[in-house]
Amino acid sequence: MKIFNIKVRSISVVKVIPILVLFLLTQCLYLDSVDQESSVKAGDVATFTMNIRVEPAENSSDVRLVVGYLVPKSWDAANNTDVTYTSNIDEGVKTMSLIPEGNLPRNGNGLTWQAGLKNKYGVGPNVLDDMEWIVYWSDEVYNVTNGEKLQAAVSLKTKTGPDNLRAKLGFFLNHTNDGLSNSTDHNKVMYSDCFEVVEGEGSVIDFCELHYNSAQPINATKDDILTIKFQGDIGENILDDANEVYFCGTAYTGNGNAYTVCGMEEKANMLKENEFGHTYSLTFWPAGFFGIPDDESIIRIDYSFLNEDGSLELQQTAEDGTESPFVYEFICK
Repeated sequence: MKIFNIKVRSISVVKVIPILVLFLLTQCLYLDSVDQESSVKAGDVATFTMNIRVEPAENSSDVRLVVGYLVPKSWDAANNTDVTYTSNIDEGVKTMSLIPEGNLPRNGNGLTWQAGLKNKYGVGPNVLDDMEWIVYWSDEVYNVTNGEKLQAAVSLKTKTGPDNLRAKLGFFLNHTNDGLSNSTDHNKVMYSDCFEVVEGEGSVIDFCELHYNSAQPINATKDDILTIKFQGDIGENILDDANEVYFCGTAYTGNGNAYTVCGMEEKANMLKENEFGHTYSLTFWPAGFFGIPDDESIIRIDYSFLNEDGSLELQQTAEDGTESPFVYEFICK
């Protein structure tokens, strides 16, 4: 079990009363740590425990505890998560539920809780956008008593998705009397180290670190529009002095056929995204780009990046120094 800690400033938040933990308009809220394993097998249940303290400074009524967490979309976490908590002022295990979309946060500018968190925090320190915030509130509504001190452990049990991946998960703490204000006295957010899902489908999707290659969407069919990027700004590389960058790819189909488009073709010329940067992108329809017949389905694309005359080729480099093409696998979801 791995525990990651964050030094948290005391936060003014709401806390719970007689049966649970919740906050109020002027309370001190602490997110002391989140307990978690460092990895889990694809399709297994991962457990994350948020350890919190609440110290209300006033009496308040009709408040609920709010927690959210940031996870890969492929987990379908809204339909695959159970959230419960225990506290020093409650008897037994208490439950939490998804906040209904019609219950908007007080300071969310008309957005739902989920959209408000995405707007406020994005995907945190992750480098891919294919993640979402899932938000819960306590099923019980509380009255808060000044001076009451609470300790609670909120447990999120989630069935992970099928993909092999690495991601920094996010954890958020708030209360309904505040509702996503800009005051860090009333809400707290923290992120895990890289959490890994292993023994799943496809190549590892890395949300944690930038690589020279990037592809969106993360999962696609031959009929989807695909964008592949060369992210040359992340470090020195053999294409630093290239005036143009070309895509070189081979699409492999279930019929055992291979279709190649490689450099020196106008359609393989990648678009420079910024005059002063070194990031290039290519957006295309795979079936049309590679000329895949209608009766064939793409399994994967192996690809690399070339300079203008094809004399330099950038591929992925393994720890032992060997080079091989980048791989984009087509997984039907």
